[in-house]
Amino acid sequence: MTAGEQLQHYLDRFFSLRQHGDDTVFLARLRRLQEWQGERLKHTHSHLLNDPVTAEGIRFLLEEVYGGRELLPVAREIRRALPKAMKLLPDKVMVTSAAALEAAILTQELDEAVAELLGKELDQPITEMIYLKGFRQDHHRADRQRQLQLVAELGHRLDRYIRSRMLLTTFRMVRKPAHAAGFSNLYDFMDRSFRVMKPVPSVGLLLEQLAATESVIMDRVYDLHPSPFENHHV
Repeated sequence: MTAGEQLQHYLDRFFSLRQHGDDTVFLARLRRLQEWQGERLKHTHSHLLNDPVTAEGIRFLLEEVYGGRELLPVAREIRRALPKAMKLLPDKVMVTSAAALEAAILTQELDEAVAELLGKELDQPITEMIYLKGFRQDHHRADRQRQLQLVAELGHRLDRYIRSRMLLTTFRMVRKPAHAAGFSNLYDFMDRSFRVMKPVPSVGLLLEQLAATESVIMDRVYDLHPSPFENHHV
């Protein structure tokens, strides 16, 4: 598939998510689950959040890409005028956008599946036991591995573009046309990703390490380890 076809496919998946409906009870449960999960991720990767070199990049990844909080306005813009976006923005940037979108959407799909499974249990304070019960589904394991693979690959894509003066120059040149064409959210999202990752010596290595840590945790969860989130660094 071309980058445009990939983006269209991921957009279709994104807008079919249950969170875009009017089920406020489900949405509240999903948000509680994601907040718990977000705090767990911040705790697990606190050493990266406490390092001034990686802090801003990891926060962006956890809150905006992994958390998906900034996805809706970006997705709406792409859906409204995808062909125009493909012509205006560099192809490599759009390929990276597609990779980031797939990672974020897969995360949302998995979170929704857990929220549906746990149901009323999310109406009470979430415990580690409740969370693990929802996470530990055998049929989700391949998707969770794919999710981590996408995160690691995204790091290497970003590395190539951040170090490419030509690409960044081209990207900067289309800032005004992109905003004028109604792609301010998409442009600013990509611009932030380049900017916050710029200080990191190797984004590819950083996200590989993050994915490796999460992979160890995932294996512990599925292997019924009594404390899967402790002693987590790899």
